[in-house]
Amino acid sequence: MNSRKDIILVILGALLLVAGAVVYLTPGLVAPIVPDEDGKAAAIKLLKDAAPNGEAYPATPRASLDDNVKDWPTPDENDDNWDYDLFTTIDVVWDKALKDYVPRSRKAEEMPPFGVALVSVGHPTYTFMLVQTTLAPGKKEEDRVFTLKNVKTKQYIDDCKLNKPIAEAPYLTLKSFKVVKGKDADGIPFTRNLLTVDDRQFGQIVEIDDEKPTEFTARTDIVLSSPTDPAWSLTLHAVGDKFNLNGAHYVVKGIDLPNKSVSFDKTFALNPKKPKKLTSDPQTLTVPAPPPPVVKPKTVTPPPATKATNSKK
Repeated sequence: MNSRKDIILVILGALLLVAGAVVYLTPGLVAPIVPDEDGKAAAIKLLKDAAPNGEAYPATPRASLDDNVKDWPTPDENDDNWDYDLFTTIDVVWDKALKDYVPRSRKAEEMPPFGVALVSVGHPTYTFMLVQTTLAPGKKEEDRVFTLKNVKTKQYIDDCKLNKPIAEAPYLTLKSFKVVKGKDADGIPFTRNLLTVDDRQFGQIVEIDDEKPTEFTARTDIVLSSPTDPAWSLTLHAVGDKFNLNGAHYVVKGIDLPNKSVSFDKTFALNPKKPKKLTSDPQTLTVPAPPPPVVKPKTVTPPPATKATNSKK
């Protein structure tokens, strides 16, 4: 087996040697023969006289070297006016609204209005208060008659009785009544009528009196409105309460009940295309003072004119 392989390899080697000798001895058989000087001249003349083939390159104007001709394009301006040029710095200024450096050529951004108004702030009061109570002589306590007042609408509800339906306010039930007597801090005696009311609409049992509306000191109501949307209203209750309006985010930072004011932080994007969040300085809103009463001018009626009398001498 091995001798047969060796014979095949010897035969293949001899064939390759013969093929190489043929190529070497016959130059034109594989590669073209290098032309002589006359052949080179004829080939060059043939190439010069031949028409060009293919698509011609497009012609482009050459940049001028004249200093008076502006061949270099100016840099394109972007939305923020950060327009860099060769060897030219940008003049920057501090923008108080953005709290950042901006190009001087940029148009100053206008701060939007704060966006909300404070309607009221304070402890909420119950809707009804006791006005008066009467008990006819010889009548039982369950026959006692009460008069309530709606402190918001200024309307009165008469002839209310304990544990009896109230036509004007079917969600109310008068549960109990008592009279409290004592002395105040100055030693002055007082008498106070206390009425317990089950208000199913309010969801709570409330004790009211005939001195002033009941105030819920454990709760604070911050009532807000929108100067641009009369239908919008919101009630908040504590520091840290948050809400969103017209793309801005508001947070209650402080409540001053004696001065009827509330301070807010507002976070917003000055330019919607570049949503960089900005936080305005804390804004303090105050409940507007009620308008002064209109005083009608008094009409002065002039005294009746007296007729002149002529006396004869």
